[in-house]
Amino acid sequence: MKPYYEHAGITIYHGDCRDIMPALPLFVSAVVTDPPYAISVSGSVHVGRPGNGSRRLDFFKGDDDWPTMIATVREAMSLARERLAPNGSLYAWIGHRQMGPLVEDLEKSGMSTRFLVWVKECPAPAPPGSGWPSGAELCLYAYPAGRTWTPTGRDAPRSNVFVADSFRHGQPGKVDHPTQKPERIIRPLVTASTRPGDVVLDPFAGSGTTLVVAKAAGRGAIGIEIEERYCELAAKRLSQEVMQFEEQRT
Repeated sequence: MKPYYEHAGITIYHGDCRDIMPALPLFVSAVVTDPPYAISVSGSVHVGRPGNGSRRLDFFKGDDDWPTMIATVREAMSLARERLAPNGSLYAWIGHRQMGPLVEDLEKSGMSTRFLVWVKECPAPAPPGSGWPSGAELCLYAYPAGRTWTPTGRDAPRSNVFVADSFRHGQPGKVDHPTQKPERIIRPLVTASTRPGDVVLDPFAGSGTTLVVAKAAGRGAIGIEIEERYCELAAKRLSQEVMQFEEQRT
């Protein structure tokens, strides 16, 4: 396989993660990923207050076909689990429809599961007809006996709840991706379940946040993304990190 991007221990592959993961040449210390949630409503756009613009709620191609997307993510998470080292953990930010099936799959494989919650300081618009703005997202955490777990003392997590603002149009650091995650909710997962020099896998790399976090934390990373425009976006973010580092040294 030819990488789309490769530099300083970070690799991006362009393609379907279900095709690429079985061919990866190594096992990884953690999977940290953010697959499509199977919550899109075809053609839906939320129109905000005057001057606040609008937000598309039809996020990704095929995401409104809920049964197919759920099956796709289940298959991908099964393949990702197979790439984990014996002490490796898996974190997946997922939609509510995916939680039950993925918990069942991962616990059948012998892993234990818990959930984490991201509480948004600025809730996203309500899905059409629901009436409830989206102020929280769920993360499934799956781990084996003998997992790597590095936080101790003051670094130990206080709870399974993260509070962080979601990206809005025009904010510093916002890129052209509809569901970009803040680094604040990815960094603790990477650093809690890996050590410097370990490799993190993100099968749904999107805008590359997991890769950027892993690099900053002294980890290697492999990202896989099916949309070439997002591969390019992630590669650009990583290249900017390199340029900023070099500017700081001069």
